[in-house]
Amino acid sequence: MINKIYKIINNKYSRFLKFFFFLRYVFAIFLIAIFLFFLIPKFFNYEKRQEIIKEYLLNYYDLQLSNYSSIEFNVFPFPNLLIKDINLKVKDKPISFDTKNLNIFLNFKNIYNYKNFAAEKILLNNNRIDLDIDKTNNILNYLGELKYKIEIQDLNLNFKKNKNSIIEIKKIDFSNYGHKKNKIKGEIFNKKFKAYLGNDNKNLDFKILNTGIKADFNFDKTKEINSISGLSKINILNNYLRFNFALQDNAIKITKSNLKNQDLSISFDSLIVFDPFFEINSDIYINKVDKKLINNLSLEKILTNQEILKKLNSNIKVNYKKKRFSNTLIKNHYSELNLAHGRLTFLNKIYILGGDINCEGESLLIEEYPRLNFVCLFNLEDKKKLLKKFSISKNINKNLLSLNVEGSLNILNKKINFKKINIGENYVANEVDMKYFKETFESILFNDDFFGIFRMNKIKEFLLEIV
Repeated sequence: MINKIYKIINNKYSRFLKFFFFLRYVFAIFLIAIFLFFLIPKFFNYEKRQEIIKEYLLNYYDLQLSNYSSIEFNVFPFPNLLIKDINLKVKDKPISFDTKNLNIFLNFKNIYNYKNFAAEKILLNNNRIDLDIDKTNNILNYLGELKYKIEIQDLNLNFKKNKNSIIEIKKIDFSNYGHKKNKIKGEIFNKKFKAYLGNDNKNLDFKILNTGIKADFNFDKTKEINSISGLSKINILNNYLRFNFALQDNAIKITKSNLKNQDLSISFDSLIVFDPFFEINSDIYINKVDKKLINNLSLEKILTNQEILKKLNSNIKVNYKKKRFSNTLIKNHYSELNLAHGRLTFLNKIYILGGDINCEGESLLIEEYPRLNFVCLFNLEDKKKLLKKFSISKNINKNLLSLNVEGSLNILNKKINFKKINIGENYVANEVDMKYFKETFESILFNDDFFGIFRMNKIKEFLLEIV
């Protein structure tokens, strides 16, 4: 019975089975052919085709290939030419790549035919770029204007000025096509970030992950080679900063700036110069400030950053004018701070209820125990108005009080020394009086930290003690 069924099947489907078994060989031949198609190019000498490859990179990507160690053909993940240890320069731009691996992904028709060479895309992997910070727009323009597919992986971008590193962005990944188009990720300040570059190359959205820092940059279109300008909006842990910027040559100019949070509102204009020395010049206008913010400041912590203080040169002007109906002690305030190579000089003009205070002085902040030398002149036209602010009732005449004080503060040791205390022409403090003022000042005003000197409750206690 079984033999009979076998004969029937064999007679009826013999042609089909023979055709099926024939396809096995066709399929095997097809696989062998494909294997050989992709394998044979691995044995070609691509040194003979280097000029074609160089011409293609230059014509399509504006990349000038100078040095490399080897060229080889890879099958996976897709057929590509791998060029190792190369130097690339962007045509007519001050951008140079040091690249470990450049993959040129080939069209199938170009695996054997290089007469009309074209590629699907290129991949730059393990790269480094050193770039002057005032030429930042060159790399943005280059990436934004590319019409052909490029992917950049593991790029370290080091911004410099006069061969000194200012900021380095690491492990950058970028692609100008596909679902990752114009998306950027990497690391800055050892924190991961994500960014998006707008199609028109005018917008950059930036976010440092898990930090609460976000930034939006809107760039102006400019034909100047070494210029970049625009508007920036930055959010740092609910601190909102908005400013216009213009980076050109050796400086960045910041204008129409506003910084706001629940404790502070200021506006400022700044000029940051990179060459020949790093210098900051700022005009700051305080619109609102919470006294708790001042109480939390620590000059002692600032002084621990001596290496920064040595390099930081600045000229900062600070202005404050109280609101019209505000009942505060300070009506107007002007400060000028100059810092150069760790030496600070300052000038303060403060208009208070009942008079004004003028102080000037200097300090070498990078000393182990820095001293702040000062000369202050208190001109009080209405002493009662001042004391009333502190709820102090004293029977004092309204005559002008001119108080001149000279001395020095040891910032870290919380000590003060008075050289001179004069009230008009009628009173000159003797040694006993100056010792009394010294001990009272240190025990009441300077028993905590430097900024504690300006706390209202301490000033009131001090006035009650000496008036």
